[in-house]
Amino acid sequence: MTRIPTNAAFPLRSLAVAGVAALTAGAVFGVLAPLLEPVGIPVVHAIHLVLAAGWSWSALAFCVGLAQESRLRAAVLASVSLMAAVFAYYVTKLEKGKFQLLVDMKDPAQGTQVHWAGFLSATVSWCIAAAVLGPILGLVGNLARNRGTGGLPFQALIPVLAVVETSVRLRVEAPLQGALAGTTWSVTRLVAVAVIAVLVAHVVIGRRRRSRPAVGAGRRAGP
Repeated sequence: MTRIPTNAAFPLRSLAVAGVAALTAGAVFGVLAPLLEPVGIPVVHAIHLVLAAGWSWSALAFCVGLAQESRLRAAVLASVSLMAAVFAYYVTKLEKGKFQLLVDMKDPAQGTQVHWAGFLSATVSWCIAAAVLGPILGLVGNLARNRGTGGLPFQALIPVLAVVETSVRLRVEAPLQGALAGTTWSVTRLVAVAVIAVLVAHVVIGRRRRSRPAVGAGRRAGP
């Protein structure tokens, strides 16, 4: 029987652990958004609004990629995690009765049935989107591991997406969704802007610190 060398077995175990972690993170993320939706507590509903936002789903794939040293693993696992989130999201909505239709609109007493076509259509469509966008967001997360100037555009992607999305929601949806939604999106946008400012400041300060020894050395070398 052929044995797998020890140095080859460790990467396999590491990949298995990373895969389970990505699947678990995606499943938990996908379940939370619809699970928290009917809760009447304002703070919990605000969390639901954040988790249901597009930038949050992008952040899931981004963070999975950020946690991986390999670009290939970042792309694959980000897509896997995002598809797991989509599947868990729609299964939870199905369990909550979001895909129920009346058997006979004229006679509600006959009960309801599952609208399988709607469930499958939504699930498959968003799984395809996750398969396409997941690798891109995973690679961006992996490239964001660069702490220098080159990593700044990748690090700032999720906050920028949050600013853009919340700005659109505040302009279009806030008047219809109420004060809680407007406050949630306003706070989210403010936090995202602050994160961008911190990222930029970190890079600027880092460049200045790295340039100081060179300047001092130049002065000592001169006449």
